[in-house]
Amino acid sequence: MSETGKNNVLNQLRNKRKRKSVPPRQDALVPKPAEEAQAASSETSKSNSRSKQKNTNETEASSPIQHPIEPETPQQTTSEQEQGDNNTTATSACNSITELKAELEKYPQTKRHSAIVLEKDISQKLTQFCRERGITVETFLEAAWTIVNSDDALVEEITTEAKRRYDQRKRVGQLKRLITMLGNS
Repeated sequence: MSETGKNNVLNQLRNKRKRKSVPPRQDALVPKPAEEAQAASSETSKSNSRSKQKNTNETEASSPIQHPIEPETPQQTTSEQEQGDNNTTATSACNSITELKAELEKYPQTKRHSAIVLEKDISQKLTQFCRERGITVETFLEAAWTIVNSDDALVEEITTEAKRRYDQRKRVGQLKRLITMLGNS
């Protein structure tokens, strides 16, 4: 590769690193707790600084007769009301999530299992059987295992059949590999 070709490739790689990043979304449905606290503290500090400035201006402009300044009664603005609604929503969402997590803890944990390969006819019959009863093949297998596992004689009978089927599967795999190898020669 020529020197200019290398430079072009390097420049392309450098340009990829300088991609513009997308700013974070500002229209989240439920604000994050840290954002809420920060927004509340900034609103409080802004209103405090405004009231101090107002009080200073009033004192300077007042006449020699001093009138007591009545404290202003804060009225919620629309944005403060919305923020209060958002806080309520966020609190109820947190409570809902906590309740859902607590309920989830009551159930057994699941783990994805590798894909199951079945004989074509058995697969079709098992799928149809489960579909008619409104269950999944996975839940059927879990239930079958749970029931079978409690009967030692039945476990032994099934294990013997499973070993016979396993040996068949191994032979099928060997035959397919041999056919592929001989076909490619």
